[in-house]
Amino acid sequence: MKILTLVLMLFLAVNSFASSETKTFFFDGSQDSIQMSLRAEETHTEYRYEQRQTICYRQVVYYDTICHTNPQGQTSCRTVPRQVTVAYSCIQTVQIPYEVKDFDVIANVNLKVNSVEGSTPGETFRVKLDGDSISLSGTGSKKFFLIQKINKVNTSVNGSVKLIDANYSVDLVEAAPVVKALDVSDVSLKDKILSFRTGSIEVRSLIGFHLNVKKAPVFGSNTVLFDRELSSSEIEISSQNEATTADVNIQKLGVELGSGRFTLTAKTFFKYQGTILNLNQFDRIEASRTLIYKNR
Repeated sequence: MKILTLVLMLFLAVNSFASSETKTFFFDGSQDSIQMSLRAEETHTEYRYEQRQTICYRQVVYYDTICHTNPQGQTSCRTVPRQVTVAYSCIQTVQIPYEVKDFDVIANVNLKVNSVEGSTPGETFRVKLDGDSISLSGTGSKKFFLIQKINKVNTSVNGSVKLIDANYSVDLVEAAPVVKALDVSDVSLKDKILSFRTGSIEVRSLIGFHLNVKKAPVFGSNTVLFDRELSSSEIEISSQNEATTADVNIQKLGVELGSGRFTLTAKTFFKYQGTILNLNQFDRIEASRTLIYKNR
């Protein structure tokens, strides 16, 4: 009996993983690319119906007679309904789901990782084939942002087999210069110049700046006057010690602040192209601060 139970458990374990497969690649810089093959099954759910003997319940109403005698010796009676739950044998139709195999799936994956020269990475990439859906994820040392730049997936069907060819390319971008720069403080406005401080910006191309200006009366709805990323020519950056000061001439942006109440929100953000695979390893990829400005 124990052997039969063990065989059944092994069968269920294999069957439960038959529709997916995951493979990992640990990148330490010694090998910049890898090819792997994954297999799975694409299935769909169908249902069958069975009739089963079971216990059902129904509500039955009984009537009780309650009598009351007053001090004068007169008796009055009334009938009170009482509900009782009664069990009985019945037949129920049960819907039972089961999986039907559509086709086998074979995925051939080519993963290339572009690292930073002289760095010591320790990143783990996972490729998962779930039915006919393939995905790439990554976690690691937190020294780098893992930026997926290329994601080319081609599929074809050959008889009862679905073939997937996937090509991925991932860039490693050093995280420290980005994280250090993502800070906004000391926002002020004087003589049409909006100034604010950020963290030290070591790699200018990795940091973007965004400005949002609204007319924001205490009562009534806000009006957006400006809302977009700033180009390099629209913002002046100067660095001193470990801090950076940014100046923006809002008049040159076409923003006129008349009388009333306004909000000016300056934002710094990590500027990248692609998809960050390990985004959940970092607290944030942007920072902002809002100045409330009143002009009379």
